Amino acid sequence: MTRAPALPLLFLLACGDLPAGSDSDGPATAATTTSTTGDDPTAGTTGDTGDGEPILLDPRDRLLRISMALRGVRPSDADYAALASDPKAMSKLVDVYLDSPDFGATVRDLHNDALLVLADFAAPPAGFLAKDGLAGMDLVAANRAIMEAPLRLIEHVVAGDRPYSEIVTADYTLVSAASAAAWGLPFDPAGDAWQVQDPPSDLRNAGVLADSWLFQRHGSTRTNANRGRANAVARAFLCVDFNDRDLEIDPSVNLADPEAVADAVQDNPTCAACHQTLDPLAAFFWGYKPGFVPLLVPYPQDHYAEGWFTTVLGVPRRDPHYFGSVGDSLADLGAILSVDPRFSLCAARRAYAYFHQTDLGAVPLERASELQAVLQDSDDYKAMIKALVLADEFARADGELGRKRARPHQLARLVEDLTGFRWRTDLSAFGAGVLDLMDDSLIGYHVLAGGLDAIFVTTASYTYSATTSLVLRALARQAANDVVEDDFAVDDKAARRLFTLVSVVDTGQAKLRPQIALLHRRLFGRDLADDHPEVGETLELFKAALALAPGDVKRAWKVTLTALLQDVRIAFY
Repeated sequence: MTRAPALPLLFLLACGDLPAGSDSDGPATAATTTSTTGDDPTAGTTGDTGDGEPILLDPRDRLLRISMALRGVRPSDADYAALASDPKAMSKLVDVYLDSPDFGATVRDLHNDALLVLADFAAPPAGFLAKDGLAGMDLVAANRAIMEAPLRLIEHVVAGDRPYSEIVTADYTLVSAASAAAWGLPFDPAGDAWQVQDPPSDLRNAGVLADSWLFQRHGSTRTNANRGRANAVARAFLCVDFNDRDLEIDPSVNLADPEAVADAVQDNPTCAACHQTLDPLAAFFWGYKPGFVPLLVPYPQDHYAEGWFTTVLGVPRRDPHYFGSVGDSLADLGAILSVDPRFSLCAARRAYAYFHQTDLGAVPLERASELQAVLQDSDDYKAMIKALVLADEFARADGELGRKRARPHQLARLVEDLTGFRWRTDLSAFGAGVLDLMDDSLIGYHVLAGGLDAIFVTTASYTYSATTSLVLRALARQAANDVVEDDFAVDDKAARRLFTLVSVVDTGQAKLRPQIALLHRRLFGRDLADDHPEVGETLELFKAALALAPGDVKRAWKVTLTALLQDVRIAFY
C-alpha cells in the first residue's frame, strides 16, 4: 500500500489530536546519536561553526552520509562488509552509487534548485489540462512530465557519462508522451517513457536552451522583452543574478511610460549599467513566445518562432551578445556558454552548496575552484561529485558541517527503501490524479519538509522546524502502519522488508532483541549488539506499547517503528 489520506492529516497532527486507536500514541524512543562526536544529534544546526580541530566521521558513518547524499538510501549490509574488509572500497562504492538510478533523481533535484522548473502542477505557468493530445492522461503525471523535461536531459547527460557541457549544446532533447503532446514533438508510443528525440530544426544544438517548458516557466511579456529569461539562464548556469546588483533608481525616469523606459535602458547611465549586458543576452530568446495560460490554449503549442518579439510584437531588438561575444542563435549561445569558465565554476559552486547544504554565496571560492578544475579536466560531472563527497571536508562530524538534513526527496526515498511505502494521495475525484505528497508542492508537505515550489519558495530550507517535524511524524506513522501490515502478511520471513526475525506472536526477549538490533542497523546504520543499551530502550518502548493493548503485537511494532522513523537520525545524516 502506498496511498494515504493527506489533507486532514497534518492538521490533526498539529493539534495533537490523533484519531482514537492511533498507532503513534506511544512515547518516542530515548535514542542516542552515533558515538562519533558524543554531541547531540542536532549539533551543527544551531550556529556552531566548528572552527576548532576538525572531527571526522568514522568510515561506516562516512559511507552512510555519502550514500544518503548521492542516493537517498542507506548502504546495504554488503556495502558495510566490503568497507570493513577493505578501506579502499569506499572509492569503488562511490562509483557504484554514482551509476545508480537514484543518483539520477539527485541530479534532477540539484539542477531544479538552479532552473526552478518544478512548479505546482495545477496552476500557471503549468496547469495543462487532459485535452487534445493530453486527453486521457493523469493530470498530475502529465504536468510533472512536461516540467521535468529539461531536468531529464541533464540527468541523461550525467548518467550516460557524456560531457557535462552537453546540457547546453546537445543536438537532441528528452521527450515524454506528455511533453510531446504539449509541444508537438516526436514520440514513439511503443518506446520508453523518456526518449531521445530530435528537437525542431531551429532549436538544434542548444540542450536545455531548446526546451519550451523552461521558457514557459520563465515567461516574458512584451515590455519585459525576455530580460527575465536571460536572467534565469545567467543565474542557473553562471551564478550571475542581475537582481542581486546594487542599483540606484533614477527618479527622473517615468516607469509608467514604456517608451521612456525603452530609451532609459540605452541612454540613462544608471539603467544602462545592467541593460547593456542584459538586453543583448535577452535577444537570444527573441523566438520564444510570451508565457501563456495552459488551460486556455489548445495543444500542441508551438512555443518558438524565430524573431517572434520583433515580427509579431514589434519590439525593437538589440543585436544578441553574450557579455561581449557575438552570436545569433540559441546554438551559438549554448556553444559560447559552455566554454565560459563561469559555467564550470557555477556548476561546482552549485554542487558544493547542494551537498554541503549552504548558501551559494557561502561556498569557499578556493574549494569551488578545485572542483571546477576536476570538471574542466574531464567534462565529467560524476568525477567532480566523487571528488566532492570523498573529501575530508564532506566527512566533518563537528559544527555546522557535521550534520546534513535529508531533503524531501531523500526522506521519501529512504522511507520507501526501508518500508516500501510511498506517501501518495489520489485526487482523481477532483479531476487530477495520483499525487506524490513528498514530491509536489500543491498540498504543501514538500515545502513544509524543506523543499521549494520554484515560484514562491525558491531555496531549500535546512532548518529543522516544527512543520518539518510534523511532516516526518505523519510520514513515519503511515509508513510504519504499512510495512507492519505488509510484512506480517508474508509467511516467508526472508521475503519481508524489516521484520525478518520475528513472527506476529513473538514477545520474548530472545526473539525481540535481535529484531530490534536489525532495525537499528537498517534504519540508522548502527551495528549494535543485542544487549546494547539502545536495543534495551527500544525493547522497553515495545513492551510499554504492548502493555497498553495486550496481545496486539502488530500494534506494538507499529508504535515502536513509528518512533524509530521519527528519530533525528532519519531526519539527518
